Amino acid sequence: MTELYLIRHGQTVYNVQQRIQGMADSELTQTGIADAKALGRGLQKAGVVFDHAFASDLVRAKDTAEIALNAADQYLPVQLDQGLREEDYAHFEGQPQSTRHEALKAILPEGQLEQLVAVANGVHQLDADAEDAQTVQDRFDRAIRRITAGDDQKVMAVAHGTVILLWLEKIGYPLKGQTTMHNASVTQIHCENGQFNVVDFDSLEYVEAGRL
Repeated sequence: MTELYLIRHGQTVYNVQQRIQGMADSELTQTGIADAKALGRGLQKAGVVFDHAFASDLVRAKDTAEIALNAADQYLPVQLDQGLREEDYAHFEGQPQSTRHEALKAILPEGQLEQLVAVANGVHQLDADAEDAQTVQDRFDRAIRRITAGDDQKVMAVAHGTVILLWLEKIGYPLKGQTTMHNASVTQIHCENGQFNVVDFDSLEYVEAGRL
């Protein structure tokens, strides 16, 4: 069995500014850096030792992984994987979140404006260069299956909030309407024979344990 620690990156400048990130990149804030360090210390306190570390190749994920590993005194190379990237929002990248919301209101019923799959498909409808929900889910699923293919290992993977949630929905995890994740949160998953069992979701336990 592989234990996967699926982590959302730390807080970024675009998070604070409420701008759409997706494939666009935005640096970690001082809070994001501090939380990544706390995450690493918390993992160390819990005795979590990774065999492999992966991250999206977007700088906010890569930096979160490297900062957390250094704080945990684990000097593994971070293997970058484009499959772990956030959803591609095409021309909405870098724009205020309100801009996308207003555009979606024109084409989606109100009840679908907070549904992740509907929103992803709506953005694709507005801009064909954007990824639809299934494209995002399948891309991420291939990456997760690739990095968890070994046995008896602990794997860190730092990715992004929406793509993690879309994938969890794909594998049947009940999100109960949740559409965002906490920065630097950990979702722990047991992976065996191509099956995934979520044992902890969107947890800040390690960050809180590692705060100075």
